Amino acid sequence: MERVSSLMGNIGMGFLGLWNKRKLLLPLLFLVTVVSWAFYMELFTFLTFSLAVTSTVLLFTVLLLGTVVVDGIEAGFIPLEKVPRVVTGSLVAIGTVLSVLIYLALMLARVAPPLPLSFMFAILYAMEVAPLVSLAIVIPPVIGYFLCRGRWRRLRMRVPFWGAYFGFLAALLCAYPILRYPELWFYWGMKIFATSGVLLVLSLMLLAFPKEGTAKAVGLTLPLVGFISWFTCFGGMTLGSVLAILGGACAFSWVPRPGQEGFLEQESSPTEAGRGTKEDVGETVNKIVALLSDTGVETTREWSSRLMERGGESRGGGE
Repeated sequence: MERVSSLMGNIGMGFLGLWNKRKLLLPLLFLVTVVSWAFYMELFTFLTFSLAVTSTVLLFTVLLLGTVVVDGIEAGFIPLEKVPRVVTGSLVAIGTVLSVLIYLALMLARVAPPLPLSFMFAILYAMEVAPLVSLAIVIPPVIGYFLCRGRWRRLRMRVPFWGAYFGFLAALLCAYPILRYPELWFYWGMKIFATSGVLLVLSLMLLAFPKEGTAKAVGLTLPLVGFISWFTCFGGMTLGSVLAILGGACAFSWVPRPGQEGFLEQESSPTEAGRGTKEDVGETVNKIVALLSDTGVETTREWSSRLMERGGESRGGGE
């Protein structure tokens, strides 16, 4: 177990170091994504489509991990002792999504057998709205992290933002079937609007009454409504129930911290608030290593020297 925790900690530190080079990494990934989709538009083959989807998923994954997980570590929202658990959960979620994509690709290539009919319908409905849902999840943290980091962090201190936001998206997805197919009104109209309305009210409660008791009560209710949505509105096109469960987890784990700043918060000026300095990531790496390693400060120094050597080599290679 200790080895797994150490491995997850090393993976987390590796991503922190990689995120420190985001000014080079993000434009490169964006360029690869654009070129991949351009190739797909020209050639229109299964290989080019797989390449375009893979590059897009990779770009969104890096953005989401960097602006949510790394920012949470830097701001103090994610305690250092929970870093291995967060990294493990992130890898499991990413692996699950990639496994589904790979299986669908193999199924389309007639290599893997098709899924049961119920799963196929669920995936079919989810794929219709999945791109828009992905953008809706990625855009807020990206804008908050790069354009108004100080306000973004203070907002999450005051209100359970992710719980309310995921609940709102779940309400929208639960109402989507009747908006997309109006003929369903005669059969499922009241059930669909009732489920969507309950999710919307719960999300608004988190914003109107940002207290720990309210957050925990809503956090327990959202997953229950997400489960019921399978019997009232097709699980909100599958993704609605998933987002309701995620929103409940985020709301339940939220604790109000008014006026509290993260241990790496830098808000002395707008320039410093928007600047992702190397010292932020460096201090975070050192603290994580000191916490997870058996040798403490000595290992921290070794890792710091390695990072400095790599930085010197990269600068030397660039010259």
